[in-house]
Amino acid sequence: MDELLRLVESVHADGASFERGIRLALQAILVSPNFLFHVVEIPVLGQADAIQPLSGFELAERISFFLWSRLPDDELAALAKAGKLADNEILEQQVRRMLKDDRASALADNFAAQWLQLRRLETITPDPGYYPAFDEDLRRDSRRETELFFSAVASDDLSVLTLLDADFSFINERLARHYGIPGIEGAHFRRVSFEDGRRGGILGHASILTLTSNPTRTSPVKRGKWILGQVLGMPPKPPPPNAGDLSEETEEVQAASLRERLEKHRADPVCASCHRIMDPIGFALENYDGVGAWRTRDGKFPINAAGTLPDGTFFDGPVDLKKVLLERKRDFVWCLSEKLLTYALGRGIEYFDDCALEDIVKAVEADDYRFSRLVIEVVRSVPFRMKRSQESSP
Repeated sequence: MDELLRLVESVHADGASFERGIRLALQAILVSPNFLFHVVEIPVLGQADAIQPLSGFELAERISFFLWSRLPDDELAALAKAGKLADNEILEQQVRRMLKDDRASALADNFAAQWLQLRRLETITPDPGYYPAFDEDLRRDSRRETELFFSAVASDDLSVLTLLDADFSFINERLARHYGIPGIEGAHFRRVSFEDGRRGGILGHASILTLTSNPTRTSPVKRGKWILGQVLGMPPKPPPPNAGDLSEETEEVQAASLRERLEKHRADPVCASCHRIMDPIGFALENYDGVGAWRTRDGKFPINAAGTLPDGTFFDGPVDLKKVLLERKRDFVWCLSEKLLTYALGRGIEYFDDCALEDIVKAVEADDYRFSRLVIEVVRSVPFRMKRSQESSP
């Protein structure tokens, strides 16, 4: 306030009007980092890297921005003022209350969009010559399906494994037509159950399948890489500088299937080490075209959705792939925990966070993989509840 008042007084001293001074003060407020950003004060404790607990208000603010992307409500603020958020039982009650609130949809809008890379969907432009059915309605509705699905897992406190293998989703008439599901009319979304396993879980969502494709064709490499990085937490290394691209010459495209051309590409020792893991995973999703519609042929070539991992694990198609991923559920839970903790803290995960992640994963496993347990353990973790000091000034 003192700084703003000095600014107003300096304008008055130059002979400007009262209104001009107030206008300048408002401009200063609106461009202040404290207005534009959620600022976390870093304490100076006299020792670099010293840690201490967040205050009640700091913890309430961190929880609220984590779950709701906004400031704490009256109930959370009152508990912070009374110093009660240090009680683990009260903390858990508040997290459960907030997850049931409609404002928790911010987790889908922001965290799910970050984890699943849904924001990239806005930059994807499938070639209309190959995918004439794709339009802005499908782009918007496919993203909305994934957001509503994630919100349902959170609000209904389902197992986080449901994200991989569910028997339901949320679709409207536009998506139903795209998926080949009859009997759905109207633009509003409704919960729909599936029986064949093709659409259950995020791997069957048109949003994910579109953003992991090329403009003119599917990309088993991109899909395999996405699953390794966003589902299993094992992102492959960047390709070496001398790694060649897959030829898209018309003659080669017409002479061999995409799978055959990729297998030829993988024969190069420079490319083989990563592709022998990525490609089989991506091949399992080849029944989905570049915008997520189901198919049995790619042009004149029949789809071969079988794959074998380096350890000998065989699978054929998306249903089998989900079974393989669920057999590695600890990898998935660790990956999801790491992504959620990153989002909650607003920073990357460091080696010293591994102990906290191990505790989170064990607690989630012990509680039947419930979504609420994942969130509660993130909030109760040392990285979330503590702050690290900066070095004191001379």
